[in-house]
Amino acid sequence: AVGDQDDAAADAGAEAAGAGFASPSLTVLELEANGQTALPPLHPSAAVLTALLASYNRLGAVPRMLAHHGHSLKKLHLGCNGVTCVAEVLPHLTRLTELCLEGNRLSELPAAIGRLDKLRELWLHGNRLTCLPAELGQCVSLTVLQAHHNRLAELPAALGALPRLQGLYLQSNRLGGSLAALRQRVLRHLPLQNLALGANAFDLAEASELASELSGSAARAVTSSGHSGAARIGLGWNRGTPPAALRDVLTDRLATTDHFFEPMAAGVRGDVLLVAFAAQGPGMQQWAAPCAAARAAGVAVDALFLADPSNSYYLQDPAGGWGGVRYFERLIRAHTAGYARVLLVGSSMGGTAALLHAHLGHRAVSFGPRVDLDLTHGAHVPAEPRRACTARVRHALAVMRARGGRAAVHVGAGNAVDMMQARLVAHAPGLDLHEHDTFHHNVPMFLEREGLLVPLLKRELLALLQG
Repeated sequence: AVGDQDDAAADAGAEAAGAGFASPSLTVLELEANGQTALPPLHPSAAVLTALLASYNRLGAVPRMLAHHGHSLKKLHLGCNGVTCVAEVLPHLTRLTELCLEGNRLSELPAAIGRLDKLRELWLHGNRLTCLPAELGQCVSLTVLQAHHNRLAELPAALGALPRLQGLYLQSNRLGGSLAALRQRVLRHLPLQNLALGANAFDLAEASELASELSGSAARAVTSSGHSGAARIGLGWNRGTPPAALRDVLTDRLATTDHFFEPMAAGVRGDVLLVAFAAQGPGMQQWAAPCAAARAAGVAVDALFLADPSNSYYLQDPAGGWGGVRYFERLIRAHTAGYARVLLVGSSMGGTAALLHAHLGHRAVSFGPRVDLDLTHGAHVPAEPRRACTARVRHALAVMRARGGRAAVHVGAGNAVDMMQARLVAHAPGLDLHEHDTFHHNVPMFLEREGLLVPLLKRELLALLQG
């Protein structure tokens, strides 16, 4: 039950934070990145509140008044709020389809999570979880589980009972041992489309068996899930040596490493080197299709494809430390030497990396980057590298500009958080900010659907060639 005294205290704090939203007709309340220490008062008998988006604030706890809205609430975003416990309110929120608790201080996920049988997406990454409850296997509607950057040492076998789980993200935990055992106990039972196991301690000698098994599982799941093709599997930065056929592999389906160099023609240096950073996800190769289209149009492009197996804004290194900026800079420099024209490109997390390393190229194109990880999204990153990110981006852009280079940031004009991040570098010398008519974070996907992505990339390449 929710105590009147607690409600009164919450309401008092909310009123101090700003104007109230006590309307019984309120359906969506979006308060992300507002510095809120409490929610504004909500009408206790509101029957239509379906979404509360309040990540990147300073709430400190799950507001108890939300228990009043469990009959209607479907989306609840409370990421990066310093929350330590959800046990009191969670049992009341049985109609949730989306629950985002990333970047908090949770050390335990209560068994009551099993009551959320309508839940489709659960974001738990960047907490302090040492285990997941077996009751999670009762969330039969779950399609995506984000649990990377925790302290998980094993997975409950009950996860294998999730009939719709297509995305499982477990990078940077303490998982290890036999991939074969994990496959047999959990993974082979799931219709996975994306499996991210990078930056753990698995023995990669068994990688081929896992890839073969999950490819078959994905194919068998086509009729029920509507998806086709093999699962995407990210295994970079683990232990052991993969079978010879899987060593140093970075494709759009399988990754056992963090980079892959693809010349347009063997033994011949292209006119431009494209340094392409993958976005967050399993740690796969991205940007291959736009690169191929540019080549088909007659541009001689070599490509260095990069991925972050740890899913941490390219700030971590293979040893598990936070020396990723230096690590990836050395790797990029080893390939850019000798090229007079270098174009860096990336989206989201990859967009951040493109700006972090802008000084290594002549042009940089970044889609929806996270510039200030203190502001949003970076709570799982330690304070020093998190706070150094913004200064590094600005320094890299300044060096690029001093050498005559330019950068472009593309962002969805309807996405408030992305616009907030983009404005942090909007006035940097030599940088052009492009706002697109979408609220989606994935701007490249939006542009691709509009038939605009490949022409944009071609223009950037031609600008380099003509410059």
